[in-house]
Amino acid sequence: MRLRAGLGSTLAIMAIGVTTAHASGFALPALSVTGLSEANALIANTSALGAEAYNPAAMAFHKGGYDLGLIGLAVHSTVTPAGGAGTVVATTPHWQTIPDIYWADKVAPRTRLGFAINEPYGFAIAWPASTFPALAQGTAAALAPTYSELRLFDVSPSVSYRMGGVAVDLGIDYYDAHRVVLGTPTTTVSGSGDRVGGHIGFLARLGSWGIGANYRSAVNVPLDGTFSQSGAQTPMNAVLHLPWQAGIGVHDALNPRTGIEIDVARIGWSRFTDLTATPPPAVGGATLFSSSYDWRSAMSYRLGVHYDLSHHVSLRAGYGYDQAAATNAHFSARLPDANSQELSFGASQKLGTWRLSAGYMYVYFNTRSYNSGTSLATSDPNGTSAYNGTYRTHAQLFGISISRQFS
Repeated sequence: MRLRAGLGSTLAIMAIGVTTAHASGFALPALSVTGLSEANALIANTSALGAEAYNPAAMAFHKGGYDLGLIGLAVHSTVTPAGGAGTVVATTPHWQTIPDIYWADKVAPRTRLGFAINEPYGFAIAWPASTFPALAQGTAAALAPTYSELRLFDVSPSVSYRMGGVAVDLGIDYYDAHRVVLGTPTTTVSGSGDRVGGHIGFLARLGSWGIGANYRSAVNVPLDGTFSQSGAQTPMNAVLHLPWQAGIGVHDALNPRTGIEIDVARIGWSRFTDLTATPPPAVGGATLFSSSYDWRSAMSYRLGVHYDLSHHVSLRAGYGYDQAAATNAHFSARLPDANSQELSFGASQKLGTWRLSAGYMYVYFNTRSYNSGTSLATSDPNGTSAYNGTYRTHAQLFGISISRQFS
């Protein structure tokens, strides 16, 4: 295998990235700057390097290359709690970054080896302790969701094989949940862990048409950490249930300059039932913390278009719609999910053998008015009237990347 210039730089910056927003559930809005520009409608794209983050089978249609980018994310969340004094703004840091790193090379005439690092899942949200009136006094004050955070990287090597106009890929996903935190005014659950999953993909180019499909397996990430309360720390174990993902896409090159793609995906969020912390078996004892979610699997719909203004300049745009995973039965202010829509656009400029790309996405979460008739009577406020209120969120993403295709 030929190692190209730039691979060392790719590996050197692999640790960059922190995230604070979600699309469906706590899936993040974009995996590459090209995807950001086309609302992530890239499952069936055989030409763009940025498509390989969404369907690694696409690398079989290239001789190789790399894509190095960074996406900035600005999030604004508010809640107007029932019975409260007015609207409360989440105190989460507004600006964060997401890595976009990809490399692939030819190892045989029909075979490509690829390597990606991105952050497919993540969230962080902080509410002042006095936000929710029902959780602002007495013993219930210990349940207020003051801080919640997940930071998770996916390190993903893949092998793609092409025969004629059809390519398949097989790879692994090494998920590193290096920071999981759930905090209240009196307790903090923190942990980390890792686990390996897998993915497969298919991509066919039939004349002007591209047809693609991919699947990523569900993974249960074991978490080891501590449960802190009143200065005392107890070892704890928990499991983070990550969903499976399946998507299909159709791309049509309408003419030599213009292409359009429609993708449909489903994420198996029904696996995310709860997050429960218990002492290690060797220690034993009662449950330390438990929060129920019982989400539902959700659909995503994507439309992307691209137009070559010239041999050197390309324009991109897209629209997406994501169903919410969170249901009313166990709604939580820790993850106030809602149906969302994404509008995006971007452009790229060819500079010799390099290509500079930039993109923008606006994510609008539908206003979610939650009104439960279930009174708070347990140590888990999810799904109760304690979280009654009106939730609003919007996010903006800005991305820039530099890429190079091998000749």
